[in-house]
Amino acid sequence: MGVLKEVIAARYNPAEVLALLRYKRKAVKAREQMTLSLDPDWVYAYSNLSKVSRSFSLVIMELRPVLRHPICVFYLVLRALDTVEDDTSIHPDIRRDICTNFHNFLEPEEGENAWSSNSFGDGAEKDLLIHFPIVLRCYNTIDPSFRTVIKDITKRMGAGMAEHIEDTSCDSTADYDQYCHYVAGLVGLGLSDIFAISGCEEPAFSDRTELSNSMGLFLQKTNIIRDYLEDINEGRTFWPREIWVQYGNCLTDFKDPANRKFSLAVLNHMITDALRHMPDCIEYMSHVQTQDVFNFVAVPQVMAIATLAELYNNGKVFEGVVKIRRSKTAQLVLSTKNMDALYKVFFDYAVTMLKNVEPHDPNAEKTRQILNKVIDVCLPHVPASPDLVIPNVISIILFCGLSSYVLKRRQDHFDGAVFTWRSAGGIMEFSDMVAIAALFLVCIYMFGFFLLPYMSKLQQDEVRRMYTESRTSNPRPQRVVMLED
Repeated sequence: MGVLKEVIAARYNPAEVLALLRYKRKAVKAREQMTLSLDPDWVYAYSNLSKVSRSFSLVIMELRPVLRHPICVFYLVLRALDTVEDDTSIHPDIRRDICTNFHNFLEPEEGENAWSSNSFGDGAEKDLLIHFPIVLRCYNTIDPSFRTVIKDITKRMGAGMAEHIEDTSCDSTADYDQYCHYVAGLVGLGLSDIFAISGCEEPAFSDRTELSNSMGLFLQKTNIIRDYLEDINEGRTFWPREIWVQYGNCLTDFKDPANRKFSLAVLNHMITDALRHMPDCIEYMSHVQTQDVFNFVAVPQVMAIATLAELYNNGKVFEGVVKIRRSKTAQLVLSTKNMDALYKVFFDYAVTMLKNVEPHDPNAEKTRQILNKVIDVCLPHVPASPDLVIPNVISIILFCGLSSYVLKRRQDHFDGAVFTWRSAGGIMEFSDMVAIAALFLVCIYMFGFFLLPYMSKLQQDEVRRMYTESRTSNPRPQRVVMLED
């Protein structure tokens, strides 16, 4: 039923409908294959993963074996920790103590029972904490070098969460960045370490800590902006006072439609603050060498920029949770397979947001500067021709169908000596005329556009080859000017 609703929501975009159906089929197939040869502990781990992370479970399951198990455990451990920190119905002292010591739960002392709890969260998150000993058994089967990374990040994240456990608001942008570092930036650092330790990426890959941190901050800030109303209703907020005080006396006042002018201004300010991490994110992903690692890190980023584009200057943020369609998510997941595709996604959304910048917005100039920086980085890699894959597939189907129909109709009008469209002196039937005209138009399209994407790709590859040769003979720093703050 959910799939049907999404198909109806995306009915005016055939590419999204096709992507959603492909994504659903791919996800089911991946889950089936993943659990065929696994023991019950890992079956539970991946089953729970698909429930607590619907969007990213597929890219995790598509990782190569050396990465798949460690990252699955890494995600579930941190999700369990986040569930404890996030449950404000439990006394802060209890949550603080658990967060501080959570890393010790991963490797209990001899004779101690594995930690579990039925007091936190609900749904799949609650089930995860109840069955946390299963996750610990999975943790103990992975390589010790991965366990070291997971335990270290869990310790640092738990300490940061404990430090902010009673915070219901955020004062400065520095505090805001620090909190996002604890809950998301550290995840980026840990993942980069895992990529490097596994040998899938170069050893130096994990040394780019600022880039890894920005990857996490960009995602976390997107979620915080999107969840304004939900957090306000729960009696907390992460929007820094340093920003919102410029537009009102109380953060809750922005819910009032009468204050929509100011609420949009503070919203756009928050989004502009998140956008400053985009160049770092693009730079990080440009260094990824392995295909499945690229898929894993790129999908959340393109979903984040798509979400920010949807949130920008959108008053619905103060009325409920604004999300991109699942069909759009599926399209982004399936299409972002290389840097060229990623450049195009970031370019398209940056251009979209740039068009929506209001001249009177207090942060208009700063927003334009950041978006133009992203556009400058992406533009050399964006194909000059549009993406015609879907139209080309449709044209092939129409050509085959119309050709079969026309040949069949000619056979029907065969008079025993020659093929004719007229029977007994009559004129061509209207349906036949329409079919021939449609076939003629399809042929014109195919002759004019069918090879365009491939010719453009060849031309683009040749330009890059010449560009690389010229830089090899006269090397200069790459992208430094465009990416520096």
